[in-house]
Amino acid sequence: MKNKLLLIFLSITFFVKMDAQAQLHAYVITSDTATQQFLDNNYWQVLNDKNSSFTIAEVQKEPLTDQFVYVTKNSKPAFTETTWFRFNLKNNTGKILNLSIASNAAVADFYIPDSNGMVHHYVTGNEITWSKKDGFKKDNAIPFEIKQGQQMMIYLKTLNHSAFLSNTLKFPLFNTHKLERATINNYQENYTANSHLFSMVLCGIFLLDGIFILLIYFTVKEKVYLYFSLFSFFGCLSYLRPLYSVEHVNFSLSVILNGISYLWGFFMFQFVRNYLQVSKFYPRWNKWITFIIYLFFAVLIATTFFLSVYGYGSKSTIWLFISPITEIIFWLSFIITIIIFFLKITSEIRAFLIGILPLILSILARQVVEIGAIFSVFLRNHVSNFILFTGYTNGVASLWLMVIVSSTLFKRFANQEKKLAQEKLEKEQLAKAQEVQKRELIAQQKVELEKQVIERTSELKQSLEELKSTQAQLIQSEKMASLGELTAGIAHEIQNPLNFVNNFSEVNKEMLEELKAERLKPKAERDEQTENEIINDVIDNSEKINHHGKRAGDIVKGMLQHSRTSTGVKEPTDINALADEYLRLSYHGLRAKDKNFNAEMKTDFDTSIGKINIIPQDIGRVLLNLFNNSFYAVNEQKSKNPISYKPTVSVSTKKSDNHVVITVSDNGNGIPKNIVDKIFQPFFTTKPTGSGTGLGLSLSYDIVKAHGGEIKVESKEGEGSSFIIQLPVA
Repeated sequence: MKNKLLLIFLSITFFVKMDAQAQLHAYVITSDTATQQFLDNNYWQVLNDKNSSFTIAEVQKEPLTDQFVYVTKNSKPAFTETTWFRFNLKNNTGKILNLSIASNAAVADFYIPDSNGMVHHYVTGNEITWSKKDGFKKDNAIPFEIKQGQQMMIYLKTLNHSAFLSNTLKFPLFNTHKLERATINNYQENYTANSHLFSMVLCGIFLLDGIFILLIYFTVKEKVYLYFSLFSFFGCLSYLRPLYSVEHVNFSLSVILNGISYLWGFFMFQFVRNYLQVSKFYPRWNKWITFIIYLFFAVLIATTFFLSVYGYGSKSTIWLFISPITEIIFWLSFIITIIIFFLKITSEIRAFLIGILPLILSILARQVVEIGAIFSVFLRNHVSNFILFTGYTNGVASLWLMVIVSSTLFKRFANQEKKLAQEKLEKEQLAKAQEVQKRELIAQQKVELEKQVIERTSELKQSLEELKSTQAQLIQSEKMASLGELTAGIAHEIQNPLNFVNNFSEVNKEMLEELKAERLKPKAERDEQTENEIINDVIDNSEKINHHGKRAGDIVKGMLQHSRTSTGVKEPTDINALADEYLRLSYHGLRAKDKNFNAEMKTDFDTSIGKINIIPQDIGRVLLNLFNNSFYAVNEQKSKNPISYKPTVSVSTKKSDNHVVITVSDNGNGIPKNIVDKIFQPFFTTKPTGSGTGLGLSLSYDIVKAHGGEIKVESKEGEGSSFIIQLPVA
């Protein structure tokens, strides 16, 4: 019993399968005369691929091949995002057929066998980029060959096709040769029949006119000429469309070139807006049309981008809808602008606007018809003829525009040239009159100036003589002050050896009296040893007297050398001895003025220097000035901080290459930053009025420069200063 039931079940299953296969009706092709045929729901079946996971090999085999079903009113499956179709075709025409099958799905994968049974994969669809499409890209059709008597099963996997699935859906089947012929005829109707010669002539006119207007722009630098020139160049590009149509170049490049050519409208409106000076007469309307102009530009760029990347797929649909609407608003705003100015402006402007209006109306009419064709079957059937007609009218209107507008711009340029020439002539005449007045005025001023010059010269001479006298007095005062300080120092310094001379003279006198007394004693009582000791002591004291006498003489000699005028002759000089001598003289000079003053003196002399060629009186004067300033600074600092402060003045010498560097430093109050650059200027002094002339450092600077050297200062306010002298060795 069980075996019988199993046999019955298998038999039913077999007949169900046979019935399913039998239901896959073959579409028999008996004629090749039709351009296209349609496969309705009697000749295709569908299979839902819920997870988009089926492969062609899987759907060709059980169990999936048995799950294909027809779509009818009574049996319509719930379609998923991915759907499989299959078509059964048979050729009974008696010859080989070249056919093409199409799909309007977003993504369509066709699997078509050849005569040997090998299955080939082809991709097309509305959302497939142009470069990745197979077959006839514009019609989303895949060509294939079917031999006489051959029966083939074609599979189609679609994405996002569910919205179109119904029992009325028909798949177009084209005759490949006639489809190719239709494409060529469409191109010829739109371009060849539209007269290449006429397009090329218009292109040449636009190009030449654009170049000429551009040359005018470079002359007058007015934006209206630049905008019209750019309009002409892009207008020329628009008439070259037959050369970059999709049949000639890559689709993306064709779309980009076509989009760029539409920029002629953008520059045309900019030209008219600037020429009519809309912002001056109608500022509010100018804001609106400015917005529309740049909106048109933005939509044009966006549409061009999406078409070049995604073709005529769903991602481009919104822009294909927005673009013509934006163009209509754009051209309507253009026409309204023309009407507004036509009613209120001069006859010359009206002639200019009449030259522009026909082209704008023709373009607007074309845009209206293209949008109307979406909703009207009548317009859809006649849109090609209307576009062909507007192609001619646009060309004629463009030629009319170029003649009228170019002549207007030429007149404008000529008037500008006349105006400029007139302005130039007036300026020249005005300049001549001004030149005459200027000469007369100059002559009068010259006489007055000569009088003023004579008066001022006399005053300046008197002032100069007074200044020279004052300067000489100041210099003499500085020298006398320097000499006074030197004299005080010498007097204080010479007192020491004089004290020695006086003291030893008195000792010698006493010792000689002792010797005389010893000699008066009887011979037996005389002590020869004592006499010899007294004699030796007298000799030693005499040598010391001689030494200190010479020392006093040297000091006097130095004073004389300093006080007399310099000979200007360089001589070998021990710079270390010179610095040491003037350091002590300066110190003792200050001590002579102020008995309470004390300071520590530090010296660091390079003994390898030897003698250098200098004018000793002049360099001595420089050193004396620096030492005096340093002792003055530390004395001032001591008066501010008498307890913890220890005044110190240092001098050092060092040989560096071919130079000797003398550094005079102190730990005084330093020099403020704001005046450190002024201290070498004549008559500039930081000392209180009456305490200095301001010539010491200025003279020192000149003396050092005359020796081929340099003098600079390094100072930190509140911490001290260092004056650095650099003298050449030779």
